[in-house]
Amino acid sequence: MNDPTGLQLKTDREVPEAEMLSRLPRNKFTLLLKHRPAIDGKAAMLFDLQLSGHTHKGQIFPFTYLAKMAYPLNAGAFELPQGGFLRVSRGTGTWGPPVRFLSPPEVTVIELVRKTGESK
Repeated sequence: MNDPTGLQLKTDREVPEAEMLSRLPRNKFTLLLKHRPAIDGKAAMLFDLQLSGHTHKGQIFPFTYLAKMAYPLNAGAFELPQGGFLRVSRGTGTWGPPVRFLSPPEVTVIELVRKTGESK
């Protein structure tokens, strides 16, 4: 998905998330790559797994609280009430000052395994 910052800078063009995802076959596994861990309610049932980052889990304490207020699902794995999953990585880098404090970096490794008997 295009990020709002790219849209502001006119480097991306806006395509509504639900419109884009609704074009995909529902009998296939759908992986949504989206920089910010925000869930679009209109698109929530149209993907199986969303991978996001952006928050760095606050990067420097006490900004961890601000990140949590802006993005309640700001680090970790979450099962979404509408179906599907969200995985938000803290990332390995930094934004602004090259420092992380009480918000360690992470490298996320995801292994997708098809459940026996399922078509997705």
